[in-house]
Amino acid sequence: MNNNEKEKKREVKVINKPKKKRALATPSYIIRICLIICFVLCILLLSSPFLSARLYITEDLEITTAANEAYSKSPSQEELNNAEKELRTALDNLEKIEIKSESESSKLPVSQTNVMALSSANFQWSYTVSQGIDARPLAELIDEVRNLNKRPYTSESVQALNKALLNAQKTLRASVVVSQSVLQMLLGGAIGESLGNIKSLGNTISHSMFAMILAGIPLVCFMVLCFDKRSHLKHIICMVGAIVCLAVIFAVLYPFVGRGAVLSIILYIIIFILNLSSIYAKQQEDYIIKHPEKEPEFTEKHPHFVKALINYKAFVKYAAEPQVKSKNKKKKK
Repeated sequence: MNNNEKEKKREVKVINKPKKKRALATPSYIIRICLIICFVLCILLLSSPFLSARLYITEDLEITTAANEAYSKSPSQEELNNAEKELRTALDNLEKIEIKSESESSKLPVSQTNVMALSSANFQWSYTVSQGIDARPLAELIDEVRNLNKRPYTSESVQALNKALLNAQKTLRASVVVSQSVLQMLLGGAIGESLGNIKSLGNTISHSMFAMILAGIPLVCFMVLCFDKRSHLKHIICMVGAIVCLAVIFAVLYPFVGRGAVLSIILYIIIFILNLSSIYAKQQEDYIIKHPEKEPEFTEKHPHFVKALINYKAFVKYAAEPQVKSKNKKKKK
């Protein structure tokens, strides 16, 4: 074979394939992406504290959120020692429930505890005593009682222990910041369902339904925004969802709003504003598509909305032309 023939065989034909056209980012598309990001942040905030309140113990061993009703007498060392003895005695006097069979062990009643033993919430304790007073033994005993599993014991002995615990905490002038996220409400129940004796907080959250609303609405809106790209239905759903979530936070949680609730309020206000902007942008884009003769006017005054018309011409209007040509060829044959 000649060298020329070998060179011809080695020649590779390079075909420049036309690059696929990408749709221009219209204002409604950009706003939809921003809304998706906002709802993702709302979902992530469900693990942050939505409910936050500082609780005090009154002289009558009630739990309150009012600082002026809290027990404020400075304890002496003798009072702390007496409170420790009383709590230790109540702990030693716990009576276990007699279990005759394994089937009965699964039917043990859940002991009714107070704010000090809720596992579905976070607690930050603080005690106030005078200088020179040793409160560490009593504080350590309180921690031991709080972490105790009270389920195997009789309700009478547990109630006596809880009363002694409250008295010990009152003596120490204890206060606690209780915080709970929406996820904790869903998994462990709302604080308000367990604390009927807390003034102005016991009725704050009566049902876990409110937690389901706060968790379900952002998830539904996120899914709608991901799949609904053209219709106005997503605007209605997002608008109603933001209003409902704001109403739940203000009507149910206020004034005991935590960090997560505050950030969620800000996000839902932003979502509300973005949603109104998206409605306006979608209307303008639909209008220019229906009136292409106004393209020069919109190009001068609202150039961003013209992107919708350009996308329509590139991907929608001419998408049916190959099908029409193929039909014409078949008819000629």
